[in-house]
Amino acid sequence: MCPEIFGIDSYALMCAIGLAAACTFVIMRRERLANTVGNIAWPIVSALVGLVIGAKLLFFITRIPALAAMHATFDMYIKELVEAGYVFYGGVLGAYAGLLVFCRITWAPSGHVLNFFTPAFALFHGFGRIGCFCAGCCYGVEVKVHGIVMNGVQRLPVQLFESIFEFLMFAGLLIVERQTEKKKKSPKLSFYYLMIYSLFRFSIEFVRGDEIRGFWGPLSTSQWIALIILVAGLVKYFVRDRLLSRVAE
Repeated sequence: MCPEIFGIDSYALMCAIGLAAACTFVIMRRERLANTVGNIAWPIVSALVGLVIGAKLLFFITRIPALAAMHATFDMYIKELVEAGYVFYGGVLGAYAGLLVFCRITWAPSGHVLNFFTPAFALFHGFGRIGCFCAGCCYGVEVKVHGIVMNGVQRLPVQLFESIFEFLMFAGLLIVERQTEKKKKSPKLSFYYLMIYSLFRFSIEFVRGDEIRGFWGPLSTSQWIALIILVAGLVKYFVRDRLLSRVAE
């Protein structure tokens, strides 16, 4: 592992690079929101605020089972919330929530705004997982072959698996966006990303080896969130959207 790069914390550095890349990407294509958002800075700030709150809140949620087992007092829960770290899944969901709040306040079309920002989330997440690998956190299960030594133990580099997945999603989302726009249809990038990522995250959690992500019964916190998103997405697609399209016909 490489906890520091040029004397800088590698996790923080990769997150900073990912954030810079995501913001640059968004700014370079800001003309796509020119007709719906006056100043691109406001939705960016909304997404960043939501990202920080969501990432911190989900980390705290993962700590609740351990705190409950310790019979923690109310003060201990508050202290844990204040000192909580960050979880990428919570960050992505928080960023979406921040954008939805922005759209609610400004009356901007939420679907268009979420689709616009979605590829940037995948890009940021890809760099962030490289940071996890460098820091030696969020590691995979112990294996005898085809692993990488982390903290003295040979493990699956699931951080790199997820990073590759995110970069492929970034490229795939842009391809879908281009193809659907040629047909003058809504690309629904946020829907595709949340559904595909949730399915991937639910699966890869089975080969995660760290316990810090928290468990609620047989599944991790992220797996429960992934299931909720998958069920909600399927209900929306097969019930709401299909039903409305049939009524429109």
